[in-house]
Amino acid sequence: MSFRFRRTSRKKPRIDIVPMVDIMTFLIVFFMLFTTFRTNPAGLDIKLPRAETATPQQASTTIVTIDKSGNVYLDDKKISLDNLKLTINQRIQKNPNEIVVIRADDSTSYQKLVDVMDVARLAGAAKLALAAEIKRK
Repeated sequence: MSFRFRRTSRKKPRIDIVPMVDIMTFLIVFFMLFTTFRTNPAGLDIKLPRAETATPQQASTTIVTIDKSGNVYLDDKKISLDNLKLTINQRIQKNPNEIVVIRADDSTSYQKLVDVMDVARLAGAAKLALAAEIKRK
């Protein structure tokens, strides 16, 4: 009696790539969202100076931004000093308690900062504030 053994054909191992595609899609979406959240909330590339005594402003504010090139922005729109004066004056007429916050890049010239402060004062702003980041210890 002779025995014959049949060789069973084994299935070749294969790699299932569907879970890998799911993980890659998740990573792409994660990094896309992360990069959008990491952008500057004001939309302008401003590096504020740091101060230990910086305090948040709660009242109605007008935000004037000066970038490192010396360009002046009001609510993220470029504006000339003459138009800035008119706009601040209109806002002060509507709300006398309006606070004008000046966000100046830490490399902005001192003269440009003083010019913007003068324009705000001439427009009738009695309350001025300089924006700064809180210094971490």
